[in-house]
Amino acid sequence: MMDNTSNYDVIVIGARVAGSILATLLGEMGYRVLVFDRATFPSDTLSTHFFRAPALRVFKKIGVYEEVQSAAPHLTVNYNVIDGIVFAEAVDRPDDYPFYMCVRRITLDDILVRRMKKTPNVELREGIKITGLLRENGLVAGVKWKGSHQEGEAQAKVVVGADGVNSFMAKAVDAQSEYQEPINRAMYYAYYRGITANEGPAAEFHYRDNTLVYCFPCDDDLALLAVSVPISEFAAFKRNPDARFFSELKAMADLAPRLSSAQRAGQVRGSGSIPGYLRIPYGKGWALVGDAAMAMDPWSGQGIDQASTHALLLAQYLGDYLSGRRDWEPAMQAYHQERKEFSLKTYQRTCKFSVDLRPMTRAALERRGLG
Repeated sequence: MMDNTSNYDVIVIGARVAGSILATLLGEMGYRVLVFDRATFPSDTLSTHFFRAPALRVFKKIGVYEEVQSAAPHLTVNYNVIDGIVFAEAVDRPDDYPFYMCVRRITLDDILVRRMKKTPNVELREGIKITGLLRENGLVAGVKWKGSHQEGEAQAKVVVGADGVNSFMAKAVDAQSEYQEPINRAMYYAYYRGITANEGPAAEFHYRDNTLVYCFPCDDDLALLAVSVPISEFAAFKRNPDARFFSELKAMADLAPRLSSAQRAGQVRGSGSIPGYLRIPYGKGWALVGDAAMAMDPWSGQGIDQASTHALLLAQYLGDYLSGRRDWEPAMQAYHQERKEFSLKTYQRTCKFSVDLRPMTRAALERRGLG
């Protein structure tokens, strides 16, 4: 089955943070967008979900800020424990959002997908697998897709991969990396109810040697607890994630007493398979956004901030191209450059300290006269 494709301006593969934001922005500009995702919504995905002002700015731009910010507490305190030394500081940033947030992906993605579905000119197809790309004269010109009861092809002027770390699109176009980093850490997380409150609402960072435990209040009166460990410990975690996870929580002296009446809600989930890369995010007829274009170890909690901001940038430059204001190459070069300006420092810092958190934590204590 072939879609009536002459009217599609952009096909987006992936409907979570980057893909849904990109489709919403392009649809609001008047461009016809076809979005595919293997999942159906609402649904969860393996991901931590901590974000700051950059993501909140984008959420405001697409009109979902009020719903997002009301879903979970505003985390106004940075609560740090480094090898037993405690210091708490207000989240004080030079912007309009002096707080952090933690909203589960099943909640956040549902907000974004519902917004996308309301957008004129945007069509979402759920439960669809992309099986191949269409090419014309050396350009990517569409996709082949397969659902549970049908399959077909769809064409568009641009195809965007917003399909995550294991991106089909990036593999299909052989996207090259400008920067690469091996897998340095593993992370596991779970949700809890009934954790005794600390100062706050607080985003808590508990460091012990080269291990980091987070405690973030989130939506549905839950708290996200996450453990980041060197990749050398991944095999042991994988053999018995529940026991190893709880052992790391109990080893954090400031946190452990507050877990006595807490109950875990759901399973312990995690991964030891996240490398670092910054890929060249475009080619002939295609572009990448979100984790398909950039990934880094999740210890720094930057993924949603980066994905949302990159989607905003790509929408701007695709709009320039589709409107005729710029040719393809200059438009995508501008996207590439602005993405690098926004992200490279964060990427390099995340990769540097993913090897060993201790130089960072020692420097933090020294700056405060606590070392």
